[in-house]
Amino acid sequence: MHGIVFQISTSPIDSDDYIGIDTVSEGDMAGFNYLHDTEEGERSELIHDLAERILPKGMFTLEADNETLVYQGGFEVWSKSYLDLIRTKTEAIDEDNIMEWIGPAFQLQKAIVNPLESPDYFVLESDSYGTAERSRDLMLLVGKLKDGAKLYIGEILGYHT
Repeated sequence: MHGIVFQISTSPIDSDDYIGIDTVSEGDMAGFNYLHDTEEGERSELIHDLAERILPKGMFTLEADNETLVYQGGFEVWSKSYLDLIRTKTEAIDEDNIMEWIGPAFQLQKAIVNPLESPDYFVLESDSYGTAERSRDLMLLVGKLKDGAKLYIGEILGYHT
Protein backbone atom coordinates (compact mmCIF):
# COMPACT_ATOMS: atom_id res chain seq x y z
CA MET A 1 0.00 0.00 0.00
CA HIS A 2 1.12 3.54 -0.58
CA GLY A 3 -0.11 7.01 0.21
CA ILE A 4 0.87 10.56 1.00
CA VAL A 5 2.12 12.37 4.10
CA PHE A 6 0.99 16.02 4.18
CA GLN A 7 2.65 18.57 6.45
CA ILE A 8 -0.04 21.11 7.40
CA SER A 9 -0.03 24.13 9.72
CA THR A 10 -2.15 27.14 10.63
CA SER A 11 0.87 29.33 9.94
CA PRO A 12 3.13 29.46 6.87
CA ILE A 13 5.88 26.83 6.89
CA ASP A 14 9.33 27.94 5.78
CA SER A 15 11.01 25.46 3.44
CA ASP A 16 13.81 25.08 6.03
CA ASP A 17 11.16 23.65 8.37
CA TYR A 18 9.81 21.06 5.96
CA ILE A 19 9.75 17.52 7.28
CA GLY A 20 12.04 15.04 5.57
CA ILE A 21 12.10 11.32 4.93
CA ASP A 22 14.33 10.86 8.00
CA THR A 23 12.44 13.20 10.34
CA VAL A 24 8.93 11.71 10.46
CA SER A 25 7.83 9.17 13.05
CA GLU A 26 4.73 6.96 12.98
CA GLY A 27 1.76 7.96 15.10
CA ASP A 28 -1.24 6.00 16.38
CA MET A 29 -2.33 3.30 13.89
CA ALA A 30 0.19 4.65 11.40
CA GLY A 31 2.75 2.44 9.77
CA PHE A 32 5.02 2.60 6.78
CA ASN A 33 8.13 0.81 5.61
CA TYR A 34 9.71 3.87 4.06
CA LEU A 35 9.06 7.44 2.97
CA HIS A 36 10.08 9.01 -0.32
CA ASP A 37 10.13 12.46 -1.85
CA THR A 38 7.32 13.28 -4.27
CA GLU A 39 7.97 14.86 -7.65
CA GLU A 40 7.77 18.65 -7.72
CA GLY A 41 5.29 18.41 -10.59
CA GLU A 42 2.93 16.33 -8.42
CA ARG A 43 2.66 18.90 -5.64
CA SER A 44 -0.14 20.99 -7.11
CA GLU A 45 -2.16 17.89 -8.01
CA LEU A 46 -1.73 16.41 -4.52
CA ILE A 47 -2.84 19.63 -2.82
CA HIS A 48 -5.86 19.82 -5.12
CA ASP A 49 -6.64 16.20 -4.22
CA LEU A 50 -6.42 17.08 -0.52
CA ALA A 51 -8.90 19.94 -0.92
CA GLU A 52 -11.32 18.17 -3.26
CA ARG A 53 -11.19 14.46 -2.36
CA ILE A 54 -9.66 13.87 1.07
CA LEU A 55 -11.17 16.68 3.13
CA PRO A 56 -14.98 16.88 3.42
CA LYS A 57 -16.54 18.27 0.24
CA GLY A 58 -16.86 22.06 0.19
CA MET A 59 -15.11 22.60 3.52
CA PHE A 60 -11.99 24.13 1.93
CA THR A 61 -11.08 26.04 -1.19
CA LEU A 62 -7.64 26.64 -2.65
CA GLU A 63 -6.13 30.10 -2.85
CA ALA A 64 -4.77 31.22 -6.21
CA ASP A 65 -1.27 30.10 -5.14
CA ASN A 66 -2.54 26.48 -5.08
CA GLU A 67 -0.59 26.07 -1.82
CA THR A 68 -3.01 27.38 0.80
CA LEU A 69 -6.36 25.98 1.90
CA VAL A 70 -9.08 28.40 3.03
CA TYR A 71 -11.69 27.11 5.45
CA GLN A 72 -15.26 27.70 4.26
CA GLY A 73 -17.07 26.25 7.26
CA GLY A 74 -19.07 23.07 7.47
CA PHE A 75 -17.43 21.31 10.40
CA GLU A 76 -20.67 21.23 12.40
CA VAL A 77 -22.56 19.49 9.59
CA TRP A 78 -19.70 17.05 9.01
CA SER A 79 -19.37 16.28 12.73
CA LYS A 80 -23.06 15.33 12.95
CA SER A 81 -22.69 12.80 10.14
CA TYR A 82 -19.46 11.54 11.71
CA LEU A 83 -21.27 11.08 15.03
CA ASP A 84 -23.96 9.05 13.25
CA LEU A 85 -21.22 6.83 11.79
CA ILE A 86 -19.65 6.32 15.24
CA ARG A 87 -23.05 5.44 16.73
CA THR A 88 -23.74 2.92 13.96
CA LYS A 89 -20.36 1.27 14.44
CA THR A 90 -20.84 1.20 18.22
CA GLU A 91 -24.25 -0.46 17.90
CA ALA A 92 -22.67 -3.24 15.83
CA ILE A 93 -20.54 -4.36 18.81
CA ASP A 94 -21.89 -7.06 21.09
CA GLU A 95 -20.51 -9.60 23.55
CA ASP A 96 -20.10 -12.22 20.81
CA ASN A 97 -17.97 -10.10 18.47
CA ILE A 98 -16.14 -7.70 20.80
CA MET A 99 -12.89 -9.68 20.58
CA GLU A 100 -12.97 -10.57 16.88
CA TRP A 101 -9.65 -9.84 15.21
CA ILE A 102 -10.99 -7.44 12.56
CA GLY A 103 -14.51 -7.21 13.91
CA PRO A 104 -16.78 -4.29 14.70
CA ALA A 105 -14.68 -3.07 17.65
CA PHE A 106 -11.66 -2.72 15.38
CA GLN A 107 -13.80 -0.97 12.75
CA LEU A 108 -14.93 1.49 15.44
CA GLN A 109 -11.32 2.09 16.47
CA LYS A 110 -10.35 2.80 12.85
CA ALA A 111 -13.26 5.24 12.47
CA ILE A 112 -12.21 7.13 15.60
CA VAL A 113 -8.55 7.39 14.62
CA ASN A 114 -9.21 8.07 10.93
CA PRO A 115 -12.54 9.89 10.53
CA LEU A 116 -11.79 10.80 6.91
CA GLU A 117 -11.16 7.12 6.06
CA SER A 118 -8.07 8.24 4.17
CA PRO A 119 -4.94 6.18 3.53
CA ASP A 120 -2.94 9.40 3.89
CA TYR A 121 -1.15 10.72 6.97
CA PHE A 122 -0.90 14.24 8.33
CA VAL A 123 1.94 15.96 10.19
CA LEU A 124 0.67 19.05 11.99
CA GLU A 125 4.01 20.28 13.30
CA SER A 126 5.60 23.19 11.47
CA ASP A 127 9.21 22.41 12.25
CA SER A 128 11.42 19.90 10.50
CA TYR A 129 10.36 16.96 12.71
CA GLY A 130 6.90 15.50 13.02
CA THR A 131 4.63 12.59 13.74
CA ALA A 132 2.52 11.17 10.92
CA GLU A 133 -1.02 10.67 12.21
CA ARG A 134 -4.28 9.51 10.71
CA SER A 135 -6.94 12.18 10.11
CA ARG A 136 -8.29 12.58 13.69
CA ASP A 137 -5.79 15.24 14.74
CA LEU A 138 -6.36 17.11 11.48
CA MET A 139 -10.12 17.16 12.03
CA LEU A 140 -9.63 18.28 15.66
CA LEU A 141 -7.65 21.21 14.23
CA VAL A 142 -10.33 21.92 11.60
CA GLY A 143 -12.97 21.99 14.35
CA LYS A 144 -11.20 25.00 15.90
CA LEU A 145 -11.00 27.03 12.67
CA LYS A 146 -13.12 30.07 11.92
CA ASP A 147 -14.46 30.75 8.44
CA GLY A 148 -11.70 32.20 6.27
CA ALA A 149 -8.88 30.64 8.33
CA LYS A 150 -6.00 29.25 6.33
CA LEU A 151 -4.11 25.99 6.39
CA TYR A 152 -0.65 26.05 4.89
CA ILE A 153 0.91 23.07 3.18
CA GLY A 154 4.55 22.28 3.86
CA GLU A 155 6.31 19.18 2.59
CA ILE A 156 4.45 16.40 0.82
CA LEU A 157 6.05 12.96 1.04
CA GLY A 158 5.01 9.58 -0.26
CA TYR A 159 5.02 6.38 1.78
CA HIS A 160 4.96 2.64 1.15
CA THR A 161 4.02 -0.17 3.52
